[in-house]
Amino acid sequence: MKPIIQLDITALTFPDEPEPALKNIKLNINEGEFIAITGGAASGKSLLLHAITSAAPKFYPCELDGTVTVANQDVSKIPLCQMTDYLGYMMQEPQNQMVNRRVGDELAFGVANLNLSQDEIEYRVNAVMDFLGIRAFSDRTTDALSGGQAQKVVLGSILAMKTPILLLDQPTAELDPKTSSELYRHLGQLNREKKVTTLVVMDKCGAVLKDAHRVLVMEAGTVKDFLPVGEYQKKYGCWKTNRRAKPIQVDERFDVIKLSGASHTYKGGIIGCQPLNFSLKKGDFTAVIGQNGSGKSTMLKLIEGLVKPTSGSVELFGTLVTKKNVGELRRRIGFLFQNPDDQIFCSSVRDEISYVLKNKNLSAQQIEEKIQETLALIGLKGLDEIHPQRLSRGQRQLLALGSVVINDPELIIADEPTSGLNSAQSQVVMEKLAHLSSQGVTILLVTHDLTEARDFANRIVVMHNHQLAMEFKAEKIDNYLNELARLELIEGGDF
Repeated sequence: MKPIIQLDITALTFPDEPEPALKNIKLNINEGEFIAITGGAASGKSLLLHAITSAAPKFYPCELDGTVTVANQDVSKIPLCQMTDYLGYMMQEPQNQMVNRRVGDELAFGVANLNLSQDEIEYRVNAVMDFLGIRAFSDRTTDALSGGQAQKVVLGSILAMKTPILLLDQPTAELDPKTSSELYRHLGQLNREKKVTTLVVMDKCGAVLKDAHRVLVMEAGTVKDFLPVGEYQKKYGCWKTNRRAKPIQVDERFDVIKLSGASHTYKGGIIGCQPLNFSLKKGDFTAVIGQNGSGKSTMLKLIEGLVKPTSGSVELFGTLVTKKNVGELRRRIGFLFQNPDDQIFCSSVRDEISYVLKNKNLSAQQIEEKIQETLALIGLKGLDEIHPQRLSRGQRQLLALGSVVINDPELIIADEPTSGLNSAQSQVVMEKLAHLSSQGVTILLVTHDLTEARDFANRIVVMHNHQLAMEFKAEKIDNYLNELARLELIEGGDF
């Protein structure tokens, strides 16, 4: 097999950084290989892809000592806009990659620049819409998509290009388990039948390993291991979550959240969710699961007061939510958004962590103690003065968690809080939520990870077709696998 990607990187260094972000990397990717890339936060996974695309250093302000070649071409000599002749690239944050307002136009944008006939453009767009199951919202605006839907649209626009190389940075981070399995199965088919060279950054052990040939393990900006899948699994195995250590104590007398026939319809008649009747008791740790676009995010927006109910009502802490009191009620809630960049706005990690403490009656010493305690908890101690956008996606997720936890909320609403994190980091986040739950904090978790839902929640609620379809005790999930398969949340009655 001949190499299609060759990397000989002595160092890739950013200004004012004492250590290279990438260093001592010398490896070849053969034509037609399927490579899974893994490693901890800030290990260099995403930056390695940026180096292959030549965005680093052409777009990102860094200096590259070494060479990167793609299809025997030195990428430093190829204009960045022409790299699409060689490869398709998907970012970690799909919203940062969309340039059109309408979904259909976004899917057609890349192929429309390939001088193809209109018939071929339409054929390719329709094919990826059918595969990804997104034809139903081809006329929707891109800013009205959920995180998972946005991920599908960006991926579809890349697959339609039919490039010989695919670089995908956590392409299933916000997808439901069934869609994730289907996606990897399709990528494996493209790899086998069309010999498409594929590099996928994975966050957790999963379906990608079924079709991968080798696994590249990154650590501290360099290659720690580059192993066949079988050897990788023998050496590293798959991370297994540790179940919550303490039982959950629920106070049935008090509703922290109560939805009474609450629904929401977006502009253009797009249904966010049908009338919902749902309550969350004090001390509850409830996980909400469902396919992408099933209404989970809209349900959270109703609870958070980000959208008004089209019908019905929302109560928080026993009080009907109104325009006048929503601000006061929000002060008792901690929100963890699906995308951490939606809630990070300060210019340093320290400022972001401590922002909510500004209006609290705390001494300078108390504030400093809380900051350092929180930084240690989320694994960012010593990074106080770093700009948040210099952190990896996983680190920004942990920063967002820290900015919530430091405020001692009574209720935490977490929308996919482990998206983009590796297994060890996910465990840290979930254990922290479990610890808060044991102290009486009420947790509402939206997740695609059924293992996390089973191991940490006491109740699982299922959304389907914008409605609450079913609910059950988390420890009884094995009794509901056939029903979850029927609702297309899992495949084959297992997860």
